[in-house]
Amino acid sequence: MRAVGGAGGRITPMSPPVRAWQRLRGLAGESLYRNSAYIMGTTAVTSLLGFGFWVIAARGLDTAEVGRSAALISAMLFVSVFTNFGLGQVFVSRLASRAPGPEWSLTVTLGITIAAVASLVGGALAAVLLPQLIPALKGGLSAGTFVLLPFGVVGSACSLVIDYACIAEREAKLSFVRNAAAAVLRIALIPLVALVPGDPTTWILALWTASFLLIDVYSILHDLPALGHDFAPTFRGGRDELRKMRGLIAGHQSINLGAQATTLLLPVLVSARLGPTQNAYFYTTFMLSSSIFFIAPAVGNALFAEGIHHPEHLSRDLRRAVRQIALLAGPPALVLLIAGPTILGVFGSEYADAGTSLLRILVAVAIIDAVQQLAVSVLRIRHRLREAAIATWLMLAVAIGATWLLLPPMGIEGAGIGWGLGKLTGMVLTVFLAMRDRAAGASPARA
Repeated sequence: MRAVGGAGGRITPMSPPVRAWQRLRGLAGESLYRNSAYIMGTTAVTSLLGFGFWVIAARGLDTAEVGRSAALISAMLFVSVFTNFGLGQVFVSRLASRAPGPEWSLTVTLGITIAAVASLVGGALAAVLLPQLIPALKGGLSAGTFVLLPFGVVGSACSLVIDYACIAEREAKLSFVRNAAAAVLRIALIPLVALVPGDPTTWILALWTASFLLIDVYSILHDLPALGHDFAPTFRGGRDELRKMRGLIAGHQSINLGAQATTLLLPVLVSARLGPTQNAYFYTTFMLSSSIFFIAPAVGNALFAEGIHHPEHLSRDLRRAVRQIALLAGPPALVLLIAGPTILGVFGSEYADAGTSLLRILVAVAIIDAVQQLAVSVLRIRHRLREAAIATWLMLAVAIGATWLLLPPMGIEGAGIGWGLGKLTGMVLTVFLAMRDRAAGASPARA
C-alpha cells in the first residue's frame, strides 16, 4: 500500500505502523472480526476484573468467608451453564430468519423466559443440595444465601442468553459494555461488604446477583431495542414458536454440554487418580493455558452468527476465521512455549517442574481444538446439530476414558494427552461431517 507525498508528488511507501493502523481499521468494519473481538474482549475483561474482585475480597475478609463465597459463586455460574438450555445458540440459529417486530420479539421473549424459569428451579435445587455436596458449607451460610442463590442463577443464565442475542445480530459490543460495567460495579461495591452488618458471604452473593439482574433489566430496556428489530416482549403465538425451538434447544444444548463437560471433569479425574497435590499442579497449568483456549470458541461463535446471516460467504469467512485465530493465538502460544516455565515458577518451583511438559502438550492441543471449534460452527450453521452432538460426546467419552487410563502411568501429562486424544477424535469426525456436507452440496437451512 502506498501514499502520495514528498517533493514533486512522489509516491512514498506508508510506514509499517500506518499500514497496521489502516489494516486494523479495515478489520473493524468487518462484522466477523468485530464480533469475535468483542466476544473475546468480554471474556478477557470479565476474567481480569473478576480476578481483581477476589483479590480485594481476600484482603478485606476472612479466608473462610472468601472460600465459601467463591464456592457459591462458582456453583451459581456452573448451574447457569445447564439451565440456559443452549438458548443463546438457538438465538443465533433462529433470529436471522425472524421478521422484525412481533416475530423477533417472540423468539427472544420465549428464550429469556425459559432460561429464567429453568434457572429458578435449578437454583433452588442447588441451594438445597450444595451443603450436602460441599460439607464445608454446612452451618456456615445464612438463610438469605439460599434465597438469593436461585435468583443469582436466573441472572447469570439470562445474561448469557441475552449476550447471544447481541452476538446473533453481530453486535457483541453491547454485550461487552454491559458485562464490563457489571464487573466494575462489583469491584466498586466489594469494599462495603466488610463495613455492613451481617454475613459477608450473603452480601457477596447479593452483589453478584444484583449486578446480573441489573444488567439483564438494562439489556431488556435498552440493548435489545437497540438491535434494531422493534423489540417488545410478547407471548402471542408462543406455542407454535416453542414447538419450532424445541429441536434447536435439544441439539445446541447437547453440543454445549458435551464440549464443556470435558473441561469441568478433568480436574476431578486428576484429583481422583493422583491426589490433590498433583491436581494443584494440573489445575494451575490448565488455567494458564486458557489464555489461548478462549480465542477459538469466540471466533467460532462469530463465524456461526456470520454464517447464519450470509451462508453464501461461508468458505470465505471460514478462511478469515482461521487467519484470525492464527493471528491472535499464535503470539501467546509462543510466549507459553518459551516463558511458560518461568510463569509457572511464580507459583513455586515445584509448579514449573511438574507443569512444563503438560503446558507444551496443551499448546499443541489448542491447535486441534481450534480446528474442531470451527468445524462444529460449520455444522451449527448447516443445522447438522445431531451430527455435531454425536462428535462432541464421542470426544468427551474418548477424553475421559483415555485420561483415566493414562494418569497413573504418565502423571498429569496423561491428562493433557488424554484430553488431546478426545479433541483429536472430535476434530476428525466433525471435519469429516462438515466436508461430507460440502461434497454433497448441502446448504444451510433456515431454522
